[in-house]
Amino acid sequence: MAGESVEVPLLPVEIDDDLAPLLRAHPLPAMVSDADMNQEEIAQAFGTTVNTVAKWIREGMPVAQVGGNGRAYVLRLSHCWAWRKSREAEAAQRSRHNEAQISLLRAEMLGVEIDSPAAQMSAKERRELAEADMRWSEAQRRRRQLVPLPDVLELLESLGKIVRDGLEAMPDRLEREIDLSPSQVSAVARIGSDLLTAWADCIEERELRDREVGEADLSEQLLI
Repeated sequence: MAGESVEVPLLPVEIDDDLAPLLRAHPLPAMVSDADMNQEEIAQAFGTTVNTVAKWIREGMPVAQVGGNGRAYVLRLSHCWAWRKSREAEAAQRSRHNEAQISLLRAEMLGVEIDSPAAQMSAKERRELAEADMRWSEAQRRRRQLVPLPDVLELLESLGKIVRDGLEAMPDRLEREIDLSPSQVSAVARIGSDLLTAWADCIEERELRDREVGEADLSEQLLI
């Protein structure tokens, strides 16, 4: 009767201990019936070429009947499907494992946590980000919106030395220029010393005294 499916007999095939778990893990889709096919038909079923199917056979894809001397290869659809899906699952698992190890190694080399975005970036992505940052920094420098940190530190150190030397020399200058009394000179010296102490305390409070330049947040410290 039209529309009824016809059951096609399959070759008797022995299922070994390696193939059995693959068939259990990767059965054919429910609407697909099993079939014995030649290489061309298997190639059409998997959307590939006959050459690729021949390569898979050499790599261990199950064969129901070995071809040769005018006899074509016979391939059981369910067996080929289970073998191919198992290979795809193994490749996906290997890829996930390798990606995880790459991320761990990146995190170790960069000194960041594994969940940091930097650890997830490829070497190409990190290089592109670094190049973009360098171009942005150069543009800011040319517009005088960005000054190299060593230049800023050198300027601050020079300014600090001028103020310190001026405060320390101020009592003697005032004594010579406006004839201050000894008590007044002492008062001026004390005030200057208090200012220098307050300045040093402020630096200590901001944790700048022993801080390495490399620890600074350049995005904030360089902008002036």
